Amino acid sequence: MIAKTKKYRPFPRLLAACVACFVLAALTGCAGIFPGSQPPAEPTPPPPPVAPVTPEPTPPPKPAFSNSVAVLLPLGGPFREFGGRVQKGIKAAQDALAAAGTPLEVTVIDATQPGWADSLRQLPPEVTVVGGPMHRLTLKELETAGLLQTRVFLAFMPSLGEAREGIDAWRFFPSADDEIDALLRLSATDYGINQFAILRPGDRYGQTMGDAFAGAVSRLGGQITATGVYAPQDPSSWEGTVGDMLRTGGGRPGYGAVFVPDEWARADKVLPAFFKNKVDDLLILGPQLWTEALYRAAAAKTQINIQNYRLAVCPGAWWPENQGQATQQLVTAMHAAGIEHPDMWEAIGFDFARMAARLGRLPQGSSPQEVSSRLAQATSGMDFSMAPLSYTPDGKAHVSMYLFRPSVTGPVLLDPEGFRQRLNAIRQKALENPAPENEQSYSPAQPAPGVPAQPVPAAPPAPVQPQAPVPAHRQAIPVS
Repeated sequence: MIAKTKKYRPFPRLLAACVACFVLAALTGCAGIFPGSQPPAEPTPPPPPVAPVTPEPTPPPKPAFSNSVAVLLPLGGPFREFGGRVQKGIKAAQDALAAAGTPLEVTVIDATQPGWADSLRQLPPEVTVVGGPMHRLTLKELETAGLLQTRVFLAFMPSLGEAREGIDAWRFFPSADDEIDALLRLSATDYGINQFAILRPGDRYGQTMGDAFAGAVSRLGGQITATGVYAPQDPSSWEGTVGDMLRTGGGRPGYGAVFVPDEWARADKVLPAFFKNKVDDLLILGPQLWTEALYRAAAAKTQINIQNYRLAVCPGAWWPENQGQATQQLVTAMHAAGIEHPDMWEAIGFDFARMAARLGRLPQGSSPQEVSSRLAQATSGMDFSMAPLSYTPDGKAHVSMYLFRPSVTGPVLLDPEGFRQRLNAIRQKALENPAPENEQSYSPAQPAPGVPAQPVPAAPPAPVQPQAPVPAHRQAIPVS
């Protein structure tokens, strides 16, 4: 049997496979089989230019507080109004400092709340300066608790009581000595009066102020030649007390000025006793209490008995008409906050915060001498909103207070030379009627209404030297 064998014909299959590969390569770009047959790749076009992206501006970091202080204020109780006013002044200063790039952190502690002493103890150690306190009882508590030695306290008080100023604590506030200094600077230094009287109420304030005045007069080489003490609650005795004081017989010298340290409301009823006794040529020296009352009267449009004050002056640490930058900055800020009549309390807070920024951080454990020196440097040349404050080398604060004269519009800054002319004119009986109460009250000559002013001469005359006032009032009451 012949077997039939199937012949294998590979060429047609190979040819078909090759054709399939060529087709596949054309469709898929497969060049791995036939590398020489791949067409050259077209050049890739460059990417379109990308517009530069402007980065979003990074907000400046919030400035960290480079300085931190605390204040101890009465924000409740009977002194809350004063504490609140100081706080408003501090806030105005903080806003101004932040705008200038020197932020100040202020921690406010309410001295009328329970636990205030613990809040003080828990302050960070870098808070070495504390403004306040404002009340002697709070200061006494600080002293009893041993806290005065832990930080530097700048009290908003006229006196530190038993605490040693410049050692135990410091002040940032005008004192009774500052008031008296301003009054004697005018009467003794400028006017040459060296004989004085004191007419005061028989209370602690009257005695304290009277004793301080007598001591200051003695240090200047002057004399207290008469003293009258009246019962504050017995108006019927006031005229008799004044009359007794005015009888300067028995060989005693007279006096050219009388110091009346009493509140305005009561002094306003005591002063007419001088005029009833026909004495109208005394220079009357009042305390800062009068200035504060005059501001309140002007704000409330309350009339005052201006005829009692033609020769009266009184000191004050606040003068809102001062055109200095700090004063006007504070006035503007307070008006924006809805406070129409800012006073010394806002100025205390405003100036304290700004002074603290100048002071910087005090190293812990600084000696009293180092603290006093730093305070003196910080206040030197400072633009104060209130009357300028300075420190002596031993840490005593001194405020160069303004002097005012009472007027129907409130306190008016005193013109010493104009006032000297009025004083002399009254003493020489040349002034028959009260001068008008305005800014020109003390001009030696005022043109009558409707009369044109005289032309200014081509060459001004030589200045006339002012006359010194008569040093003592004329005796008007016979010696009994």
